[in-house]
Amino acid sequence: MVQAYELGLMASVAASVPLHLISGVFDPACDALPPVQANSAPTARPVLLVHGFGGTKSSWSLLARTLSARGLTVNAISYTPFGTSVEQLADRLAVEVQRLLSQTGADKINLVGHSLGGVVIAQAIAGGRLSGLVDTVVTLGSPFGGSPWANLLPFGAIVRALREGSPLLRQLASAPVPDGVRWLAFTATLDMIVPGLRSVPAHAQVETVQVGDVGHLGMLMSRQVVGRIVAALLTQG
Repeated sequence: MVQAYELGLMASVAASVPLHLISGVFDPACDALPPVQANSAPTARPVLLVHGFGGTKSSWSLLARTLSARGLTVNAISYTPFGTSVEQLADRLAVEVQRLLSQTGADKINLVGHSLGGVVIAQAIAGGRLSGLVDTVVTLGSPFGGSPWANLLPFGAIVRALREGSPLLRQLASAPVPDGVRWLAFTATLDMIVPGLRSVPAHAQVETVQVGDVGHLGMLMSRQVVGRIVAALLTQG
């Protein structure tokens, strides 16, 4: 069971905003995703995927395949959260963004982060590392309000940063979304790692999507979630 796996994994470890509701995991309905049209968006901005604590590039397999099938340039970074900090990971993300923009010749990039990956993205943006380089940000189950699971492990700079009320999370809560950046935040009703609206950043500009019947990892495998992300990223700002 996905939920049992989430409980066993120390995964990547608010705000009053309007909620859009979607639900389901592995829905076989064909219309859960937009029709596949190869190279349908050749001018769309590239997408960089940032996995969560304990994740890998393969965590994005469904989303990466779907975005690629629609003509978007997609890449994913890989990192280990041990022996490092959110700030150091944000620095690395900024380097990867510059590299992908240089390779593609695009003016801006789209960023998608799961769990810790979303916090890394937020830190890179708040620190001014990505000023003027980001079109759309999508975060899934990212612990902007802290993860209760982070209190169970007493070690590591990243784990401490993901505790409710940490200095880093307080800093991110006070940093507004830069002008011109769209932000879509997913929160899941069965998420035990980042429950409730903890995954919603404290920005009035953020659009929030509440996902029913999936948990923390289930969002990555939900065709409804993937479909919503694809639709957002194909709408170039």
